[in-house]
Amino acid sequence: MQDNNEFYIGWQKTAPTSYQKKMKAFILGLCFIVPTIAVLLVWSQMPVAVSTFEFGKLSQLEGILETKPIPCLKMLIGKTSDGKDRYQRVLLVGFGKIGAAPTLEALTQAQGTELNGKSLKLEGTLIYYDGLPALELTNGIKAFIGFSTLTLPTQDAQVLGNSTLRGEILDPKCYLGVMKPGEGKPHRSCAIRCISGGIPPFFKTVNLQDERQYFFLLDADGNPIHQQVAQYVADEVQLCGSIEQWDNWYILKVDLQQGIQKIKPHWAKGQDLAMCWGGK
Repeated sequence: MQDNNEFYIGWQKTAPTSYQKKMKAFILGLCFIVPTIAVLLVWSQMPVAVSTFEFGKLSQLEGILETKPIPCLKMLIGKTSDGKDRYQRVLLVGFGKIGAAPTLEALTQAQGTELNGKSLKLEGTLIYYDGLPALELTNGIKAFIGFSTLTLPTQDAQVLGNSTLRGEILDPKCYLGVMKPGEGKPHRSCAIRCISGGIPPFFKTVNLQDERQYFFLLDADGNPIHQQVAQYVADEVQLCGSIEQWDNWYILKVDLQQGIQKIKPHWAKGQDLAMCWGGK
């Protein structure tokens, strides 16, 4: 009886025909499978936001400084369609994972006068995304260029009413362009440090049409709530509060007595969160 099994020893120069066919089929299979897996992995990743951090480039902005409760520079940016002045608030943040407050306090001491409400020029690094700008005071007190003669009228906030909102708490500095991704679980620890360092918390909501809306968060009395919300960063949460519009900003004054409620994943059972103020 003849044995048709081919025997191959690794140090031989040539392999049997059947062995060569199997190896060729295996290698060709890998050539197809590996690129396919790579494409699927890339396709499944979160798309990179088209946010911008103008690293290494300094820009000068002129406006009215507001130091509390959210440091910003209020600027005149043009006219509306009906001829009214348009204003824009630019969020101010410090260098690194800290808010602008320490730099602005140092500037006040250096100038020997109160700067809140004054017209001035500041230099820093622009950060922007989705129509919302921020300015990093990159060079500390050297960010102060000088006073200006710009005058803007004082406007009261426009109260829009109470609402129940669901979304994600973020830190705006990273989300607007300094980090990618600047949201979600991969960014959680960084965002917690930024918010704990004085950068105002930011709330992002997305409707069924995939339209995004953003809110800065304060408590019901208009005070900062950095520490109260830090532990909820990167989780989907429900917030109750009153919405106000400050020029181009929306502010959510959170009703902390009703609490911040974490929302379970869509597939989890027992998802029963009551709407705010007893609503359904």
